[in-house]
Amino acid sequence: MKKINYFLLSALALGSAVVFSCDDEESLPPIDGYNNSNEVASENLKAHWTFDDTNSERLSSTAPSNTFGTVGFTEGQIGKALKLTKGVLVYPSIANINTANALNNFTVSMWVNVKGNKRTPDEGFTAFFGLIPTGVTDIWGDVMACAETGRHLPTSDTLQLKNLLNTHPAGGGNSLQDNIALKNGDVGSFFKGANRWAHYVMVWNATTKNFHIYGDAVDVGAFTNRGTTPVLTMAVPVKPVFGSLASSNIGFTGAPAQQSWNPWANASIDDVRVYNTALSTAEITALFNLGKAGR
Repeated sequence: MKKINYFLLSALALGSAVVFSCDDEESLPPIDGYNNSNEVASENLKAHWTFDDTNSERLSSTAPSNTFGTVGFTEGQIGKALKLTKGVLVYPSIANINTANALNNFTVSMWVNVKGNKRTPDEGFTAFFGLIPTGVTDIWGDVMACAETGRHLPTSDTLQLKNLLNTHPAGGGNSLQDNIALKNGDVGSFFKGANRWAHYVMVWNATTKNFHIYGDAVDVGAFTNRGTTPVLTMAVPVKPVFGSLASSNIGFTGAPAQQSWNPWANASIDDVRVYNTALSTAEITALFNLGKAGR
């Protein structure tokens, strides 16, 4: 995490400088009981991308195996961030998140900065992050964090976040389930998270069968209760992907070509965390408040 250096320029006549350094995380008061985001459910954190001038996943040091389009860095919510300009990153499988039962329950947390693209023909869907099986034959991964960006103008402040999970039970078949940040009667709400850094968290709880969307620590999902959906069993091996659904254009040979409505992403993404548990509302709130403080 970042450190702040304080310089006391003294004794200039002697041409010297005295430098004092302190770690801002240790010296500042805790937020929701934590000094930084790495302390939240640390025993359950299985993958973490900081994008602080590196694309490597932090815990395993795994670098991307393929890069498509324009991929760079920008100022993020916590240090630097990934900037995709019609870009995609594809990673090799990472051991911590590459077994069938690795994420029976899971949480994915990230900061995103994206705008609507309703004026652009067909470009209606932005994929931020996914875990995509190498043997996929359609466009959907096992875990996907996305947004329906085509439903709103570039000037809109509404961001329709969309979760997807695709479970593959041992007996065969699959169950594709989703949720969206959309007002649906008394359930769900519009999320004013476009055109700025917004905190996006998706949570699957296999016990309650609830698939949550949190926008800035508020539960905004419209279809949270997934009823009879089984425990998430992933089709493996899976590859982490930023910026796209599955397609043959990015190396998933059994998948169809890139869909016109899902072009490579125009988005900035920061501090992506994958946990093998359903985080509590208090833990999600802590991640949001710590991230707002740059920690």
